[in-house]
Order: sequence, then C-alpha cells, then structure tokens
Amino acid sequence: SKVMKERTKGRWMARIDSSGKSDDKSNAVRFETWTEMDKTDDTGTQKFDEFTDLNYKSLKGYGVVFEDKDRDLKHLVENFTAPALAAAVRDREETLHICAALFDDNRHDELEKILRPFHNTKISERRRKKRKMFLDEGFKPEHIFFIRKYLHRMPRQLPRYAEKRASVLLPLCNAEGVASVLFQYRSDYVRSHKSQVCFPGGIVDNKQDSNIVETCLREMEEEMGIQHIKDVCGILRCDWGTITKLVGVSVTPVVGWMGDIEDYDFSKMNKDEVQAAFTVPIQDLLERDKWVLEEKNGVPTFEFDGGPYRIWGFTAFILYRFLQDVLKKYRVYFDQEVEQLPSEIPYYRGQTLDTIAADHGGKSYGEDD
Repeated sequence: SKVMKERTKGRWMARIDSSGKSDDKSNAVRFETWTEMDKTDDTGTQKFDEFTDLNYKSLKGYGVVFEDKDRDLKHLVENFTAPALAAAVRDREETLHICAALFDDNRHDELEKILRPFHNTKISERRRKKRKMFLDEGFKPEHIFFIRKYLHRMPRQLPRYAEKRASVLLPLCNAEGVASVLFQYRSDYVRSHKSQVCFPGGIVDNKQDSNIVETCLREMEEEMGIQHIKDVCGILRCDWGTITKLVGVSVTPVVGWMGDIEDYDFSKMNKDEVQAAFTVPIQDLLERDKWVLEEKNGVPTFEFDGGPYRIWGFTAFILYRFLQDVLKKYRVYFDQEVEQLPSEIPYYRGQTLDTIAADHGGKSYGEDD
C-alpha cells in the first residue's frame, strides 16, 4: 500500500543472498527495504571496536555509580552539577593519559597500582559499603559536614522571576543530646497561618536583606529572639513550581545548624507571632508510619503526626524533602552498640549492619525505605 511504501523509505538494505549463485570474485546480493518487524536479535553477534579491534561483547563495564547505564546517567545528572561532572571527566582523562605513558615505558607495576581501584572486585567492595551516619549521640561536626556537602551537590534549579520572595530556616539541633529539628507554633494573633507549625522565616526585605540567607536569620531573630546560629549549611533545592502552588510565593529553604538547643534563650520569643517552640527527634521524623502522603489536584501533600502538633502544608513538604533528598542519602543508625562494632567482624559474617541493628532491637533508615 501507499502508506507502507512511505514508512519504508530510507530503510535500505543490501543483504548477501546465501541461496544465490556466486563466483569467486563477487557475492550474490539482494537489495530490499526493511521494516520494524524485520529487526533481528543480535545478542549472539560480536561487536568489535573499529580502533582497538576488541570484542566489546566479551568485555564489561561497571558504570560510575550503577552498572545499568540509564540508571547511572540519571543519577549523575540529578545529583551532580555540571562543573563537578566536568572536573570528574577531566580527572578521568588525565588518569588515562598517565596510564598510557606508563604502558609505553613498560612500568607495569605502577600501572597496576593506578588501575587497581577500577577492578571489578574493588568496585563491588565500594558499592557494598553504604555511607553511614550514626546519630546515637546526636549531630556531630562530621554529620553537619556531610549534610553541607550534599546540599552543595544538589542540582541547581532554573531561577524564576517572582514579585515576592521569601525564605525559611530549617534548624537542625541537638535536644538533650538527641539529633532533632526545631519548629515553632504560631500564635492566634498573626494574620495568616494561625495556630500552625512552621519554620522561622518570612518575606525578603530589600532594604535590610542583602541575600536570601539574611532574610531567614533576621526573621528568626524577630520571631524567636535568637540572634545567631552556629552555621548555615546551605540551600535545600526543591521544585520551585510545587512550592509556589503550595504557598503562592517563591520560598527558598535554608538549612541551618544550631548546636545544643539548651544554649539558647527562648524567653525573648515574640508572643505576638510565636506561641511555642519545640523539637522533634530525627528518628521520629524518619518513621514512615507517622507520615501521610497524598496528592490533591496534582500537588503532593504531606502530613506528619508524630509531634505535639500536626505538621502539614509547606512546612511538611520542606521537611520531607530534606529527609528524603539529603539525610536519607546516608544510612542512618541510632544504636550505640552498632556504632561501636568493629568494621570487620568474622562472627557476623553474612550479616549487614542493618541485620545487626535489628538484632539489638533497633533499625536503620535510608532512601530505599
């Protein structure tokens, strides 16, 4: 038919006709067109590289993070910035140049040392070792370093023009030695979001604030009477479109580190804006059964019912994104006995830290939960 002819245009093939007669100088060739139905399985064929003449079917690569190519590329694009990927490509290229030079000089011992980390056994060992965060004694400086590092690795979103901009501070702290997050419960006197849980923050004041971080720190002082915190870890990059749908304003979440909550004076809280300040342990926030996740009119909604007040709306959204996109990139443990175990224990052979934690009545938390 005419339609079939149009679909086969450009799909040309010259196939050697094994049934036809041929002489020593030429083969019998059949010219034809091909369709999608004519595709054959080439799993049994060999694929040779035109430069090295190596059979790629007999060789196997292991990817950068994951062996599956599509999953590997998706992870790299979503979790690393372009400058970081460019630097990694350059470092890998220089490594190959060094390897080629060592090979030319017959310095095989040195070449082996450089290539050893790329051997499949070493790759398997590294991938079995999940990044771990032991919070049995609360947040420590190394934990804050890990969090800051991951925040800076998060992919940047395209900026959007907004007439009104705001920022909020997600304050990490230790409450009685327990890793926690600080919240505030708004008073009945405020104009909006009365009697709701929220993070300190507000609208950018262009006359006072030189950047988005200064906005949430200024608001924290005005609302809670806290002038300084120990450290600003970084910006939690979220889907700005979802944030705008939730609150109608372009809000930037900033993650901060306060240290021990007992070191702060909360007697200066602004009673016209804040009725109470409270903390919720990280371990409680990681409990899946305390969360309600739904979707309304195409917008995800989150609710946490494990605190003294219900946490929902924009605050729950930011909190959930921090837990999923940053903290749970590590395997988080809260059992001191598990942390104190040596890295290699013969009599625990075949067990993981997760099963050991379960044996002690505890559990671990990660992004696959």
